[in-house]
Amino acid sequence: MPSEKNNYQTIAAEKKAQQWEKIPRDWRISKEKFHNANNVMDIPLACGILNETEAEITSDYDATAIIDKLKARAWSVEQVIIAFCKRAAIAQQLTNCLTEIFFDDAIERAKKLDLEYSERARKDNFPPLFGLPISLKDSFQVSGYDTSTGLGCYVNEPAEENSNLVTMLLDLGAVLYCKTNLPQSIMTGDSHNNIFGRTLNPHNKLLTAGGSTGGEGALLALRGSILGVGTDIGGSIRIPSLCNGIYGLRTSVGLVPHGGVRDLNPPGTDGIRSSVGPMATSLRDCSLFLKTILQAEPWRYDSTSLSVPWKGLNAPCKLRIGVAENDGVFTATPPVRRVLKHAIDLLRGNDNIDIVPIDLPNVELYYPDIISYFSLLGSDHYYEQFARTGEPVIPSLKAIGLLSAPATTLKGFFDLNVRRAEAARTYLNLFLDNEIDVIVMPPMPHTTLPMDRGTKLAYTSLWNYLDYPAIVIPVDHVQDTDRADDLNYAKFGPLDKEVYSLYTGPELYKDAPVCISVIGYKHRDEAMLQAAAALDSIINKC
Repeated sequence: MPSEKNNYQTIAAEKKAQQWEKIPRDWRISKEKFHNANNVMDIPLACGILNETEAEITSDYDATAIIDKLKARAWSVEQVIIAFCKRAAIAQQLTNCLTEIFFDDAIERAKKLDLEYSERARKDNFPPLFGLPISLKDSFQVSGYDTSTGLGCYVNEPAEENSNLVTMLLDLGAVLYCKTNLPQSIMTGDSHNNIFGRTLNPHNKLLTAGGSTGGEGALLALRGSILGVGTDIGGSIRIPSLCNGIYGLRTSVGLVPHGGVRDLNPPGTDGIRSSVGPMATSLRDCSLFLKTILQAEPWRYDSTSLSVPWKGLNAPCKLRIGVAENDGVFTATPPVRRVLKHAIDLLRGNDNIDIVPIDLPNVELYYPDIISYFSLLGSDHYYEQFARTGEPVIPSLKAIGLLSAPATTLKGFFDLNVRRAEAARTYLNLFLDNEIDVIVMPPMPHTTLPMDRGTKLAYTSLWNYLDYPAIVIPVDHVQDTDRADDLNYAKFGPLDKEVYSLYTGPELYKDAPVCISVIGYKHRDEAMLQAAAALDSIINKC
């Protein structure tokens, strides 16, 4: 048994106390006043902590606009950073979305940037992300702060250096001010661990904020951030994005520096690789992030990064869209079907868009292989880390079955790679034979779910398996008319019916966001984003 000093409960209590002390007293809200609210989206503006300017800064602009305002010196960097630190503190108190808090360091950096770039500086002298507040998933290393990933065994071990992307963002002029919550193992759809606890969904606290980048999802939904960075190995950016109603981009592996990110899977198990991408309040901010990174030559920062240029492509004049209603394994639930139909109906009305119905081939064969990739060496590596501080396994990790999946032999690993290569050929032909630019489909068969009920990486993990870029676009929320229907609509078998039955109607799922996703071909991220921007401008034009 671990000693009392190293017991995870003691570590958690100390860590939570440290967090609370980093929130200034006049930024604290009355728990009694807002405790019973299930939807807390309006509280940041209603709680009285933000002044009028701070409310405007954090509510009315995306990252692209904030940078323009900062370069025009409409506000000081210090004003902007304080505003977002305050709103992040509010979001933390409402949803438990943060892990590491470094507001003081961020404000000091803001003051230095203001001093360095005085009003005399010409606009074109500013770095591209000048003064922009950016939040980070906890797994990124920030020098001087823990990268615990919610595990007790890594608490009080501050990073000695930055992750490669962190160094890059600082060189580009950004201001980093907090890190955000994630699940034990970084492999489930519920951002819950034994050190920081569970992140709640601000739209409906009875539903999950998603995972594994769920802290970012909740923080962005409450606009305690307008641009955050996550990682995605099976849906970890896109699932929280759909749960919280924000934009989230899974980039092709290697485009954005990943070095120095703490992954909890065994080192060297190079199967399905994690990628880094932005989460934002607008699609153009996802493009801004990727454009800025690629133009800054990420290969100079990270030996694993690819040298893929940003081409400055023009917006496409004509688009051919492949539409998949489902993956052939799981049926989309009523609100998800409604929103996809609504989006496609809007696109059909545009003369520059051709709609091509498609079926996704062989997905039922790929899902078991995806789990095998995630469990190449079995579960010993995870259990060893949990055992160091006596941590129990969280419910969502038990539920997904990852820890009970068998290890794979070397021959088995080779066989996985052979089948994956064949899948890559199949999906290349899907694009070429149908002459499609992108695929549009639901991000998952369901909306956000009640806590610990998401056990399948349906839809999202396929694109990790193929290494295709994909972005989530928010469209609507669950409506009173989105009634649960007959389970016979779930046409792919018992497992489909089990997942389909999770949607019980609009009462439990009140205010849950409903989204679509756009998928492009591998390493054609810029082209995919151009297409997605065109679709978003039609679907969300109001």
